Amino acid sequence: MQYRKLHDADLDAANAFLANHAATSMVLRGNLRTAGIERRRHPLSGCYFGEVAADGTIHAMVAQFANGNLFIEAGDHPAIPAGLTRAFISDPLKSVAGVFGDAGPAQDMLGQLGLGNAQYAINASDILYALDLKDLIVPDNARADDFQMVDAGQVERNTLLRWLRAYEIEALGAQDTPSLDGKIASRLVHALDARNMWGLIVDGRPVSLSGFNATLPDMVQVGPVWTPPEHRSNGYARILIAKTLLAARSRGVGRAILSTDSEAAAKAYAALGFEKVGRYRLALLKSPVKLDEMFVTSP
Repeated sequence: MQYRKLHDADLDAANAFLANHAATSMVLRGNLRTAGIERRRHPLSGCYFGEVAADGTIHAMVAQFANGNLFIEAGDHPAIPAGLTRAFISDPLKSVAGVFGDAGPAQDMLGQLGLGNAQYAINASDILYALDLKDLIVPDNARADDFQMVDAGQVERNTLLRWLRAYEIEALGAQDTPSLDGKIASRLVHALDARNMWGLIVDGRPVSLSGFNATLPDMVQVGPVWTPPEHRSNGYARILIAKTLLAARSRGVGRAILSTDSEAAAKAYAALGFEKVGRYRLALLKSPVKLDEMFVTSP
């Protein structure tokens, strides 16, 4: 096996590998489809590394994006091979803001990178859910005229910024600092450009937000989902998610995934037909950490 940086010539092999592990690699698949491997100036571009067999097939992947977040896919391995971790570390040393992926391998990756005792804003093993959209359970009132789904661009911008800020703090453990505002503003610009975020309007007022944080022709990943506290316990998020998935199904999308550690959210997702398929780790550091090659686990 080779452990090396991936290039455009590896794109088909990378897509084939990730398609076999679709539930835990949607961000990787979505970013590859949008930006490829070596389009360095694209906002979704990243640096990709792989365990590559002699026949060119890929069996594990690590990718880091401009925000410092690291996404891993161990494939059939119980953990990312140490040789692949070293290839990532050495090209060149870099700062890591977070690690995401299948829960067990992602936790192991934190140890390999010397981040086991780091300070985290959140280090959660969320339950991963999947749904075949032909089995979507649509709430009885989802098609009622009282509930209108609109493109997020039709919701007042300050409302979106406020909601996304609250989501980052409550769901992802973000620090309530001025720097968060820039992160949220950038995220909103990308979401509005991609047209992959929607609001639910009731009695002329926005009451809930939902989006897809990764989109492929065959599959979508639901998130973020946010309902402000004053509008909770009304089933708004469930109605809006159902509407977004109905629209996706009409375009030929066959499957949806999402993850959560919220019991209330899990009940809403189960009511739509989502079923547990595994666990997904979201490990976000309180501040990016510069990696040191000497701390990487030996094989």
